[in-house]
Amino acid sequence: MRDPSFAMLYGELKAGKTADALATFPGAIYVAAPGALSPAEALWGFPQPQAYDLETFADVQAFGEKCHGAPALVIDDASLIADRTVNHYKAKFSGFDLWGAVFTSAIRMRDSLRRRGMHVVMTCHPAPAETKDGVRHKGGPAFPGQVRAKLPAAADLLLRAESLSNGATRGGQLLAASSKAPGWPMCYRTARHPDWLQGSRYNTPDRAPMNLREILRAVGFTIPRCPGLEWQDQLADAIANQLLTVGIGDGAKVRGVLATARDYALERLSRETAHVYWALRDGYDRALLRTAMTCQQAELWRL
Repeated sequence: MRDPSFAMLYGELKAGKTADALATFPGAIYVAAPGALSPAEALWGFPQPQAYDLETFADVQAFGEKCHGAPALVIDDASLIADRTVNHYKAKFSGFDLWGAVFTSAIRMRDSLRRRGMHVVMTCHPAPAETKDGVRHKGGPAFPGQVRAKLPAAADLLLRAESLSNGATRGGQLLAASSKAPGWPMCYRTARHPDWLQGSRYNTPDRAPMNLREILRAVGFTIPRCPGLEWQDQLADAIANQLLTVGIGDGAKVRGVLATARDYALERLSRETAHVYWALRDGYDRALLRTAMTCQQAELWRL
């Protein structure tokens, strides 16, 4: 049985990390501040999940252990929980012992929840690269002290959100900027970088679509939809297959397939446009990931 994943999503404010986590795990337990989960309604058209404002990683572990049947636990954001955990342990520890206690607490939480079948997702603010005492430290999720390097190393997916700026492409090297590709204007970076910690144990392509659901689905995970929206996966798969047939790099054909699927879905499947565009997003990103992973494998073996 495949172990549930441990993912860290980090990037600038309002990059879409929370929105992506909500679209991936609408039925998750969310540790978040009040109001943080508003993208559920605004973007995806389902009611905001209950947000639980907890203090430390130990509190999250204890709460998660009482919850049964949830596919995931999402901490939004983990940088704040880490800071609170530091304050909790300051009375007992200092220096390396303090960072060790914080790290151990986070790992115990992760392991306990994964043993219960839950994926664990953390969203984080970024901390830029810096040099301290002559030692160069890459940028990464904003965690205090030694936790900054140790906790990201424990993640299966360390995904840095980045804008698809001019000249960038999505899904490896698939879409030229001139194609005016549709979809979310951000991507996830996974390749080795001189300034940032990022990567994937699942061989996720660099500049992957900012779609954690499809990234996990591509390596065999099954993630439940909102009740009543199971049709989204069927539509997404039909879209992906059609896009792979017409050619994912042809912007005009891609938009034609998506427009046809949208009109069909609005007429036959749902009057809720947010639900339809959600399925379009997943189908488009599914085709990008399939193509990018095939190209990445062929390039690795020079085939």
